[in-house]
Amino acid sequence: MTVTTMQTRDIGSWPKNIALARSTGRGWRDIHAQHVAVEPWTGTLDPVGNPCLGYCVNRPAQIRRRIGRGGMTETHTLRPRQFHLIPAHDESEWQRRGRSEMLAMHLRQGLIDETARQMCSATAPRVELDVPLGTSDPLLEQLALAILEIMREEPDPSSALYVDELVHAMVVRLVRIYTANGRSSRRGPDRQVLDCGEMRRVRDLIEDRLADDLSLEAIAGEVGVSARSLSRSCLRQWGTTVHQYVLSRRVERAKNLLLSTDLTVTSIALDTGFSSQSHLATAFRRVTGLTPKNYRLCGQS
Repeated sequence: MTVTTMQTRDIGSWPKNIALARSTGRGWRDIHAQHVAVEPWTGTLDPVGNPCLGYCVNRPAQIRRRIGRGGMTETHTLRPRQFHLIPAHDESEWQRRGRSEMLAMHLRQGLIDETARQMCSATAPRVELDVPLGTSDPLLEQLALAILEIMREEPDPSSALYVDELVHAMVVRLVRIYTANGRSSRRGPDRQVLDCGEMRRVRDLIEDRLADDLSLEAIAGEVGVSARSLSRSCLRQWGTTVHQYVLSRRVERAKNLLLSTDLTVTSIALDTGFSSQSHLATAFRRVTGLTPKNYRLCGQS
């Protein structure tokens, strides 16, 4: 099997970074992967023509990212089990605070384009992935962990076919959920309201991912409906907006953790989806009239 060179970034060789495992020399065709201990870093990345999907293996890190010269700056605490993306064709600026282990997976752009043509009848010469900073995706995660497990083992030529299957499944998922072509092909007629089963899925999704960045668009995309239909359904069936419902569930979970664990308030804030201790305190006081610390003291008395 002939393996052509794929243009990538050698993240493991950046100053102070440590490459814990590499896919180099394993005969993998459509992915170049590295398991890297990543140090704090600030800089600009030029495009290399192939996107890099990053998966946080352990420990959170604060990431500030801007894609393109005129793009908006995003700031997010990237937590374990979450993804981010270095784009294939746009310059991007980054600032990382915190040390963590990352799985960096460069994917062949040609495979992404061909998959989009087969799945969505895409006619554009290339397809752009749009993976929001801090994305949680259980299916992508299982595929990434399988790739990481193989990469930690001794090189085995027979594993190349298995990796091909994993990568193709990953690219299908990325095209279907994280490209404009995939979203358009899945979008049906805009309905007025969701049925009871769909609303239960929304409720379960929110409960499972309270620690994540939950936007109206992200929830709607997971359920396979429009953001407009989801918003209308929440107002009609729950009597509140999606944002307010998520906020109320986060406060409830924070209340439970304050009384049932000895976690710090900062840890509870991050575990319930708040960006900081002060963010939690503001929302908590608005709902309960107490600070998290005072609520815990009252519960212990």
